[in-house]
Amino acid sequence: MPYVIEGAYVLRHGQLQRCSLVIDRNRIDYISEQAKQYTWMRMEIGEMVVAPGHVVVDFSFQQPRSFSQFKQYVKQHLIAQGCTTLLAVCDVSSEKQLVPALQALRQHLLNSPIDYFIGVKVPLHTLTPSLIIACRRWKIPVIFVEINETDVLHSVPWHWIAESLKTHPLAFVPHWPQERRMKKQEAAWRQLLAKHHIPFVPFPLQERKPLSLDVLKKIGIYPQKGDLRIGGEVDYNLYKKESLSRLVAETPFVDYDNHVPVITVHKGRLLKAENQLYFYPGFGTERIVRAPGMFSAHFQ
Repeated sequence: MPYVIEGAYVLRHGQLQRCSLVIDRNRIDYISEQAKQYTWMRMEIGEMVVAPGHVVVDFSFQQPRSFSQFKQYVKQHLIAQGCTTLLAVCDVSSEKQLVPALQALRQHLLNSPIDYFIGVKVPLHTLTPSLIIACRRWKIPVIFVEINETDVLHSVPWHWIAESLKTHPLAFVPHWPQERRMKKQEAAWRQLLAKHHIPFVPFPLQERKPLSLDVLKKIGIYPQKGDLRIGGEVDYNLYKKESLSRLVAETPFVDYDNHVPVITVHKGRLLKAENQLYFYPGFGTERIVRAPGMFSAHFQ
């Protein structure tokens, strides 16, 4: 049954707006300052702030876990923090390992209560046009490139990789082991990929931290996830308004280490209410990036 979230403080594109959201069949049907013309049931949330559900990256789901371990991990590290979409990443050390690694990861995520995208992480020296084509075939939207201290970025055939991306771009993200970022390598990463017009994120992504809208656009996860918009799914978090730090009057700053949502909703279903967490095995599904790069962001 349709309903209206009345007069909410909504966090959209970094701005706090007072508006109403019309919800119908797990879709945001309408967003406006007023929705008095609708006679459906209304939900008053008072001084709460509505923010998009978090999308986070996690490299640990290739590790085998029992169902109870899987459930405990997802509830503690994802649902409790307001995550409604997962970017799960598996290690692939060679092209021939790609298919078995993806099959194992997809099997492991069958019980996921939240939606998920799948990415791969590969060593720099295995990055070849052939591997890129295989990733495209298996609908992988993002490749994390593991860079070690002794690696030489110029040794990669970037020109041929760029050629293989022309009809179906993928995003590349650097990954340094133990988060040891090398300034020279990072500068070379930016220069080389920009030179060859390869879609890339210029910096490593923190595990289990909400991904920014710019990153989601680059990977292609947006507009499916990560924003409150007309036509979007009902994935949101509710925060206590007074608990949010402020940069300026109408721009709230969410410190994800200290600000935890009171309520989390995923595809219209309640996942979290205060300290109560709900786990629905298999309610999450794998999401596919259909048009990578369509809303691509340009990082400063």
